[in-house]
Amino acid sequence: MNDFKLVPTAFTVVLHGVAIAFLLLGLPESTQVIKQNEKPLAIQAKLVIEKPVSRPVKPKPKPKPTKKPEVKPEVKPVKKPEPKPEVKPAPTPKPTPKGPTPEEVRKKKAEEKAKAEARQRALEEEIRQQQQKELADALASEDELMDEGELASTYIELIAKLIGQNWTLPPTARNGMKTTVRITTAPSGDIVGHQVVKSSGNPAFDDSATRAITRLGRIEELADLYKENPSVYNSKFKVFNFDFIPTDLRR
Repeated sequence: MNDFKLVPTAFTVVLHGVAIAFLLLGLPESTQVIKQNEKPLAIQAKLVIEKPVSRPVKPKPKPKPTKKPEVKPEVKPVKKPEPKPEVKPAPTPKPTPKGPTPEEVRKKKAEEKAKAEARQRALEEEIRQQQQKELADALASEDELMDEGELASTYIELIAKLIGQNWTLPPTARNGMKTTVRITTAPSGDIVGHQVVKSSGNPAFDDSATRAITRLGRIEELADLYKENPSVYNSKFKVFNFDFIPTDLRR
């Protein structure tokens, strides 16, 4: 397109140059007379536009494929580890000797001895207290037995008197005879049973003893004893043996 524009422009410049030359130099002398009636020559100028030479259109280069920008992974700044405080190694402890020291052995023996002595003292004290308790119990029991024995003796004398009042000796009775009868009573004082546990060898003498118990039948004083002191009644008179021994016989 630039070639097309240059052609008319050049032609216009040439025409202006020629006109300016005539004005400055004048027309050349000529023998010919210009007739006034003659029409001036008309200069015909044609604007010739040269057809542009078609040039082969260069193929447009194919656009290069644009590379996609590589997305680089975000690299986070790595924090530098803070320097650790310098740890000074602990002082190496001095090696301790294996096993207890002599001082420790002596101390341990002294402690064991003190503990053994304390246990021995405690045991002796416990034995002493136990002996004192047993002695006190024995004395109390002895006193109680004495009291119970005295009380029992009183009731035995009473029972012997009552039985003697109901006993009739047979003609065959002799000094030195002895019949033992087991008597069973109730808390009411009633005689609920009797049995010869040791015979005199004389049936008539044994029968006289059992008849005396049957005649007695009841010992009212035992009912009072049961109310006042049931332990003495249960231990001495609930079941007891009574010896029938004739005395002061002339035969």
